Amino acid sequence: MKKIIIVGSMVIAITASGVSWNSHVSASPLTLDLNTTVPVKKDLLHVLKLSSNEELYNALYDGSTLADLAKDNDVDVQKVINLQVSELTSHIDQRYASGSLTLQQYEEQKSEVRDLITQSVYGL
Repeated sequence: MKKIIIVGSMVIAITASGVSWNSHVSASPLTLDLNTTVPVKKDLLHVLKLSSNEELYNALYDGSTLADLAKDNDVDVQKVINLQVSELTSHIDQRYASGSLTLQQYEEQKSEVRDLITQSVYGL
């Protein structure tokens, strides 16, 4: 159970932007309750052709990357990247709209999304 929480937190951080963008960001840090599990969006499971969150967590825990999982299931890695870019961009848009990001922070974060996600998917 503990490994699912750890890996689940990592996946959520990647897909939902619990990521530190740069040293100039002044937004409040996100806090995660490590005593609960957060399900991965079904879209990611669907794109990767996986049947459950646990299957994804176990594969990541065992050292596979999202790119590895995509290749193993005959999925174009770009589909995984595009999905995560879309999700993270949406989250950044929401944070800007709510006033938790300045225009400069918003533009900087949006400009880094694709590279950040690509590196994450390949485990770089």
